[in-house]
Amino acid sequence: MLKRLMVTVLACAAVTGCVTNYADRDVAQGAAPASLIVVNAPAGATIQVDGRPYGTVGAEGAPLTPGRHEVVVEFGGRRIHTQSIFVAAGARAEVRIP
Repeated sequence: MLKRLMVTVLACAAVTGCVTNYADRDVAQGAAPASLIVVNAPAGATIQVDGRPYGTVGAEGAPLTPGRHEVVVEFGGRRIHTQSIFVAAGARAEVRIP
């Protein structure tokens, strides 16, 4: 009986949209985008997020979807730093180059 009740409750929650992917839920609720800043990188270094160009050091702050991302910083054609980050909706993620 309890198992049947739990299955029914979960099915209802899924149908009404209460159980969804976190990223989809952020968009549906109008969550603010996150942003990224890179510290201690040489001026003119380029930034890639998830394999796509994000901008240059000093021009960061463009919107970033909440969640997990792979950040790569390159300078002079060489990769100088790679870091995985997790950023919450509306938060600012900081990548610090050692």
